[in-house]
Amino acid sequence: MEGYNTSIEYKRVKLMVQTQDKGPDFNYVESLIYLAGRVIATKRRAYTQYLHEPNLAAIIRQNLEDLHTEVIDEIVEGKYDNFIS
Repeated sequence: MEGYNTSIEYKRVKLMVQTQDKGPDFNYVESLIYLAGRVIATKRRAYTQYLHEPNLAAIIRQNLEDLHTEVIDEIVEGKYDNFIS
C-alpha cells in the first residue's frame, strides 16, 4: 500500500513527513519526521485489532491518512519545536 510524503516549511526550516504501512509482519502505520535528512520523531498507530475485518485495506488507508494529518498538525502546533534550532 502506498504511503504519504509531505514537505512542510515551518519556522524557516524544511521538514519531511513520511507515513507508511509497515505491513503484515508489524501491523501498524508509522510516520517519520525528517529534518535535514535525519529522523527527529516517530509516531505509530497499530491496527492489530482490525486484522480480521473484511475491510482491512480501507481501515489501513484511513489510519494512514489520519496519522499523516495528525503529525502535520502537531508540527504546526509546535509539538516538535524542541528539535528545531
